[in-house]
Amino acid sequence: MEYTVERYGRFTKILKPGFNVILPFIDRVSYKVDMRERKVPIQFGDLKTKDNQEIVTSGDLHVQVVDAHKVAYDRGNVDENIRLRAGLEMKKLVKSMTLDEVMAEADVLDAAIMESVEPLQYEWGIKVNYIDVHKVYPA
Repeated sequence: MEYTVERYGRFTKILKPGFNVILPFIDRVSYKVDMRERKVPIQFGDLKTKDNQEIVTSGDLHVQVVDAHKVAYDRGNVDENIRLRAGLEMKKLVKSMTLDEVMAEADVLDAAIMESVEPLQYEWGIKVNYIDVHKVYPA
């Protein structure tokens, strides 16, 4: 866990595990950020393939926070942002593949989604350890 501290309403420092000093009535702990890896489930929903077949997919993102300041102040809900980004990429990928290709190449979907999310990791203060698209079946 890391905590962000504000003094008179402005960010001053991050409290890391160990001994920390804050001034009562002046400093305030504003955000508590969990730095552990967590699983973010994704329901991609009904998607249409290149050959006009509908499929239902779902998966998991394994995300870890690396910068508490960026997560607390720069981005709103990081889980929702990354979920939307992965969903958009999945929609693009499935549109360009046939049903047979999607069913046979689930690992290609994982790699492509990971590649699209990778540039955003530093900007958002997170690290995506891996992506697992585990359910792909026709609707």
